[in-house]
Amino acid sequence: MATKIESQEPRPTLPKSPPESAKEPARQATGTVAERVSRVATSPTLRITGKAKAMAAEGIDVIDLSVGEPDFSTPDNIKLAGKQAIDDNFTHYTANDGIPELKRAISDRLKEEHGLEYGPGEIIVSSGAKNCLYNLSVALFNKGEEAIIPAPYWVSYPAQVALAKAIPVIVPTKEENGFRLTPDELQSALTFNTKALILNNPCNPTGTAYTREELEPIAEIAADEGIFIIADEIYEKLVYDGFRFASIASISPKVKQRAIIIHGVSKSYAMTGWRIGYAAGPREIIAAMDKVQSHNTSNASSISQMAALEALKGPQMDISMMVSEFQKRRNFMLQKLGSIPGVSCMEPKGAFYLFPNMSAYYEKEYEGMQIRNSYGLAYFLLKTARVAVVPGDAFGADDFIRLSYASSMERIEEAMDRIGEAMSKLEVAKKIARVQLNNTVTKVKAYAETEPELSLALRNALVAEVETHMGHDNYYEWNANISGMVIQLRTNSPHLNDFWMENWYPSQLEADLEPHGILYGAKAIPGREPRAFYNSESRTGVLVNSAFYGQLRSLALGMVTDVGERLFDLHGINGACLDFRGMGIVLIGSPGTGRKGLFAALARSDKARIHSNDYFFVRYVGGEAFADISERKFYVKTKVVEDNTDWVPFLDRSKCENVVTRKEDCTHPNCERVERCRLDRGATHCFSASNISRAMLDPYWLGGPKKYVKRASLKYVFLLRKDPLAEPLTRTSAEEAIRFLEEGKVETAMGPGPLLSTYRSQPFFNPHLLVKTPDRIELQKRQFERLFLAAECFLVNTDRVARAEIERQILDVVGVR
Repeated sequence: MATKIESQEPRPTLPKSPPESAKEPARQATGTVAERVSRVATSPTLRITGKAKAMAAEGIDVIDLSVGEPDFSTPDNIKLAGKQAIDDNFTHYTANDGIPELKRAISDRLKEEHGLEYGPGEIIVSSGAKNCLYNLSVALFNKGEEAIIPAPYWVSYPAQVALAKAIPVIVPTKEENGFRLTPDELQSALTFNTKALILNNPCNPTGTAYTREELEPIAEIAADEGIFIIADEIYEKLVYDGFRFASIASISPKVKQRAIIIHGVSKSYAMTGWRIGYAAGPREIIAAMDKVQSHNTSNASSISQMAALEALKGPQMDISMMVSEFQKRRNFMLQKLGSIPGVSCMEPKGAFYLFPNMSAYYEKEYEGMQIRNSYGLAYFLLKTARVAVVPGDAFGADDFIRLSYASSMERIEEAMDRIGEAMSKLEVAKKIARVQLNNTVTKVKAYAETEPELSLALRNALVAEVETHMGHDNYYEWNANISGMVIQLRTNSPHLNDFWMENWYPSQLEADLEPHGILYGAKAIPGREPRAFYNSESRTGVLVNSAFYGQLRSLALGMVTDVGERLFDLHGINGACLDFRGMGIVLIGSPGTGRKGLFAALARSDKARIHSNDYFFVRYVGGEAFADISERKFYVKTKVVEDNTDWVPFLDRSKCENVVTRKEDCTHPNCERVERCRLDRGATHCFSASNISRAMLDPYWLGGPKKYVKRASLKYVFLLRKDPLAEPLTRTSAEEAIRFLEEGKVETAMGPGPLLSTYRSQPFFNPHLLVKTPDRIELQKRQFERLFLAAECFLVNTDRVARAEIERQILDVVGVR
């Protein structure tokens, strides 16, 4: 069964442009890192190798079987050619697509060995085969087109396709079929949007090699269907047992017209650091790759090109020597793996990897370390056996690990002994706590640009457009009661509907009920980027092509704030609220000031009752300020468990969004320095691994009804800031507090000191405000003036002392310590 990565939601097959009248104004640049980059992870092989090198640097004897490069030296004649290029001052720019002599040598090699004719305009030289593949992805794929990738796959294929805004379609192959893609599997994966098949032959990580007879039906299907074949043949020369390699482009002239061969000198000539790869294919495709390359790397190293020329034209006996040695190592490792009970391993015919099935050892443990997946096993072998391997999940096959035999026989013998001994220590776990997390992974994981001043005409056109994509079989409608106001959700996203019902208190759902606002959550709208819109006049919000609940919630809070201010004298505040013996306190501050951590710390007091962790609404009555809750459940970042480890069981049974379940998706800045990472040890998920994962937390779970209050009489407001010169806590005037809030100084880039950091203005530290006209800013100021008449105000500096000291001083002010 094929799996489309990064596309959990249905996608239209017939794209169309939105009506001209509904097109939004030009997007303004926001954020730091592009959303497409956030969807891909660092190469897992590089991460494993980096961890092994870090251990070795500490003096630990680690045997690295994770490497993907020959352990042999570059042959002397090739090194001499590189040196000669330097001596000849061949050290300047060359033609962007490679020097003519090297392209001619590549053409000669392809003709001599495969009978393939390629002219100079059909060959390009790049800075490594990986660079060729990336240039090809950018040159070939349009947004939304699909690339079929058999699994197990080389780790960079899906990432490169995703970076080109195309969709990787993963087709699992079977161990019993030698991990070969079958014609039926290929045929089943084809869709209207299929653009290419990526076929690695011989394959990294399995060592699978296809015979000509096995390639023919695959090539014919691709040619008949009009899709391209990206043929990564970098391991062509490294084949064993007399295997006869055949290039898929040589199957027929028709296939050649649809094939792009990716090759290089890194593997066959032990030249990984020289960075020379090349591609051969249709002139139009190569020209497009040339254009892409001209704007990133330009030409490959002139010195390396001369060395590669010698590699292709010079003596070839070093390849035979390497192949012979690799085959000896392969045979030895296969024999040793066969002696480990429960392990199976296909005999590879190419490359220099083994891909053994280790799943018989999952659910076992050693000294409390439980093995649940390939990451857990890789961590176990690194820590216990001091052997670095690559988890199979990185290649799309979690039952396996990859072992490289590109290491000396002496080190391989020692490594296999260590692996055998370590595996013998694993025993059936006495008890494994399994948590079936209710977790939804969304394609869009961040806030998209919001257009808060959509005209009524554009609103009507946009609503008409999205409603055409909400049929009887994919339409959900639910009324939420948010602080007495009814907001109606209309959506075709089951996830948005599910979280919406979890988040808010219900309101009546009657045919004649007129809601105070309507919010659309529409996915799968052709031709549109993820975007949010709001029209204040009609009280309508629209979220397009995003199932990220955080943005839908933000729109809802912004709508209630807008309508509530205008019609019901309701004051929306982005902040946390607690109650101490009938005295409500408010914490307001920008991201980075520690508001959420301070809230959690104060909530642990036995005198505290929880009100709101993020947003609430205030009503002013007779000089008093009363805060009412807005949410039934808290939408919290799961990283809250770093400060509240006792909350883990509550999050385990909450509905979650974008919680990390694979190590390669971890974005924790200190992950590589964590000695006992949960995911490394085989945990099913990690709440701390990402800053974007959320959970719907029921506040009643934190202490029952007695720990929770729905209305608080506000008596103290604490404004949080970071200032290395200010006192930890000082009383402030209403005027100064309002100036501080109106400025809304939010740090966007941290410098070596506060004066060198960069900031933006977010009025009242409220990211949910949709209407920010001068009159509405004045209204917000008047509302805060009323708050400061009812409550005392303090400035709290979170940059001077520890959180515990700030907590103590706040409790002293409130008089409950």
